[in-house]
Amino acid sequence: MLKSGRTLLAVGEKNLDTFNRLKQELGGIANKQAFLIAMTWGMRHATKPENLKRSNTGVRLEYLKGPDEALLTAMHLAETNDPQTLTDIEQRLDLAERYADGGLLLLAEMLDEPGEFARVFAGEVKQQVDGLKSQLSVSG
Repeated sequence: MLKSGRTLLAVGEKNLDTFNRLKQELGGIANKQAFLIAMTWGMRHATKPENLKRSNTGVRLEYLKGPDEALLTAMHLAETNDPQTLTDIEQRLDLAERYADGGLLLLAEMLDEPGEFARVFAGEVKQQVDGLKSQLSVSG
């Protein structure tokens, strides 16, 4: 478990409605899953707003398991390119919150588009995966 003075990875106040809509649109998923989806979406699209005002809603740190912590660590390392900064847990958590906030901003636009969100989102994810596969086959 991540050792921090706080107990929560928070969702930004401005995106709380989007966070709740995302959970509902994806079949009532838990806060943890919705947060990780938003965070990875924000990172994939390099969107991480500054000046995040935290809400009291998010993911309790105790719910993050080894693979979740590894994802936060990999994201932080990709961002900083400095393994020495990995000891700064607060910096890692702040980055995760900012990427989640950015992901929610992008997902809000998708939620407002006509059509079933889950289908549109799945199509976007498939495009991303296909793009990664083609990049890997070119470099491999």
